Amino acid sequence: MMRDLNGKVAVITGAASGIGLALARGAQARGARLVISDIRADALTEAAADLARHGEVLAVPADVSDWTHVSALADAAHDRFGAINLLINNAGVFASGLTWEVSLEQYDWVIGVNQRSVIHGIKAFVPRMIAGGHDAHVVTIASGAGITVNPGFCTYSMTKHAVVALTEALYLDLLTQRVSNIGVTIVMPGVVQSNIMFPEKTGHAALQDELKARQDNPVLAALEAVMRAGVDSGLPVADLVEQVYAAVMARDLYVLPNFTSDVSRAQAQAIAMGRVTATDPYPALIAPWLQ
Repeated sequence: MMRDLNGKVAVITGAASGIGLALARGAQARGARLVISDIRADALTEAAADLARHGEVLAVPADVSDWTHVSALADAAHDRFGAINLLINNAGVFASGLTWEVSLEQYDWVIGVNQRSVIHGIKAFVPRMIAGGHDAHVVTIASGAGITVNPGFCTYSMTKHAVVALTEALYLDLLTQRVSNIGVTIVMPGVVQSNIMFPEKTGHAALQDELKARQDNPVLAALEAVMRAGVDSGLPVADLVEQVYAAVMARDLYVLPNFTSDVSRAQAQAIAMGRVTATDPYPALIAPWLQ
């Protein structure tokens, strides 16, 4: 078990802004050396320059949906620092849409960034953590959408559910194979004050028309308006960072920052109970959207 991050090496994806950059700053403040990655090379260079004023940083541009990029990221991290102690699979995107209208290209984009990235991170780093036998920890930044579903969230909820299950499977596999040196944490926040980069800023050019067209649907537009308002009024990102690193040190499997209100808990519990009792919870849950 890691008692602290002093002198340890942390790898963080999607670290050029938002939650990823805040987690990088939090790890650095705790004494960690950093490997940060992002697909946006200019933003990554700027973030690395800022972080380098306070400690050792390696910046590696990477498309986390591409295995060759994540494999190269792992190679670069190990070549520079040797053992990696902390992997935070943070990179993610959000795009609302209707299940039958979302293009295959958009499905592939969100699956690639939100889901395959975690698969790639586990495959690239965990075998070396096991072989090294040193204290290590894997964090998946999932979402409250990993245990709930809202209208218009087809790609987002699907991928967040997938990485919750994948990371739980990692935890169980490590336990049953008696790998004791690696901890696992799944983070499932609600809306966080993170200056989140919405898809019109991060989606590739071929998806721009589709990503903007979703605003023509009043339900999708309202959903995104709620999310955007939450960026201003949600959980301060510094609070999220504190909770994540407290969970890592405690080896907690789950941390649900700001997904703890009576409303959010009731929604999650209704969905969970509906699944295990074959009872449909959704008519009551979506009633507000139909008014």
